[in-house]
Amino acid sequence: MLSRLQTLIQPRHLGLAGLAILAWAYMALFRYDNYGIEEGAALALLINWSIIHQIASPVALFGIPDLRAIFFVPLDLHWAGSLASAKVFTMLTLFGTGLMLYRWSEREHNPESAMIATALLLISPISLMQTDAIGSGVYLLFCFVTSAWLINTIEQSDHGLPSWFFLLLLITAMAISMHPMGLAIPLMLGWRWWQQNRQEKQPKRLIIGLALTTAVILFLRWGWHGMEAGNSNPLITLSDIVLGSPLLHVPNWGIGLIIGDLLLIVIGIVLFRRTTEPLSLMLIAASLIGAVQGNHAWALIAWSTTLFLGMPLLIEANERWGWRGLTGQRGLVLLTVIVLASLSMSHDRQLTLIAKHHLKSDTDMVIAVLEKEAADTEKPFLAASQWPARTLLACRRDVLPLPPASEDIALFRKQTKGLTHMAFNPQDESLHQLARNAAALSNELETIALLPGGVVLKAKQPVSQ
Repeated sequence: MLSRLQTLIQPRHLGLAGLAILAWAYMALFRYDNYGIEEGAALALLINWSIIHQIASPVALFGIPDLRAIFFVPLDLHWAGSLASAKVFTMLTLFGTGLMLYRWSEREHNPESAMIATALLLISPISLMQTDAIGSGVYLLFCFVTSAWLINTIEQSDHGLPSWFFLLLLITAMAISMHPMGLAIPLMLGWRWWQQNRQEKQPKRLIIGLALTTAVILFLRWGWHGMEAGNSNPLITLSDIVLGSPLLHVPNWGIGLIIGDLLLIVIGIVLFRRTTEPLSLMLIAASLIGAVQGNHAWALIAWSTTLFLGMPLLIEANERWGWRGLTGQRGLVLLTVIVLASLSMSHDRQLTLIAKHHLKSDTDMVIAVLEKEAADTEKPFLAASQWPARTLLACRRDVLPLPPASEDIALFRKQTKGLTHMAFNPQDESLHQLARNAAALSNELETIALLPGGVVLKAKQPVSQ
């Protein structure tokens, strides 16, 4: 009987059972209010919902969304309007990406390092946080893995311009539209194909198509609006990888320094060995590019790079410098896994406190003031917000982007006519002129909230409709 069960139950079945348990844990730890979502994700969802429900919405004025909206099309065909389903969809995308990373690492390195790296990635607080925020890091990681597979398929094709190339262009456009780290794909591909073109292995039209796609997306996005703001100290962001949400702990750059050092050591060793493997080079390039922004999407990519490229190096070092026996050959690896797994699961459990105590970031606290103002549907409400998509998601009332600043106060008064509220962060350098314009209209606007994340202004007189 036991032998029959062992024959029927394969290792992959146990792996799927483990993912089912992990999915239950993720859904138990999610927050189910309308806060904590990335601006870009909120915009992509709102645009899809407006199209599916055929609702006229000011979301069309918020600018061109990133191509994350394409990911949400299958989701919105059946669960439009459900934020919880979007989080589950993101979770499934992360799990699928984890399985693809496992197969890649198993093929390029060994099954042991693949299993350890995949498990540590999926249980890490940064993965849960990015999934809960419907963050761009999850979808960027998916784009990197998928594009690496497409590159290998294209290079093995006998055709000069295989059809897979157009899918690769779409994946590249998606990645670039979400975050500057997406540039890792065209940079790596351009370098790789330029080297091969010198040997007459790839036609120049592949490089030209890639360059045109990159240029068009950069022009359309023009600054990557909607990204999560990065910390002024990227080491603090790296510490959130194992410590969890910054809402639950004080800034700790010490742990971030350790993780950053490990990342640099791994990148240095891999580059020293002159690897030409596409996914490794994309992860390295993305980790270096993303350090400029230093947000949680970058932290997820940096952690993935550290785990999947560093774990084989750790096993190799343990075997080379250790002694015989399990302790000597795997002692350092086991100690690392136990410490990281214990820290990750301990801080994962603490994430329940966010939903339990309704904790909000500084920006979400500003949006919550507008939500309270919008609660009375009998009163007119037309807000202009620095975070229009997130505000619209929370308030479910009309929200517009901030009006442009102007040296002409009369023109600014005309542009803001009809607005009942304005919300923005006056500490933002790009909004200093807008703050001066608002201050000049102090006889018409009153401050109802001044918070660390921003200010909320309200028209003193009811606006006639």
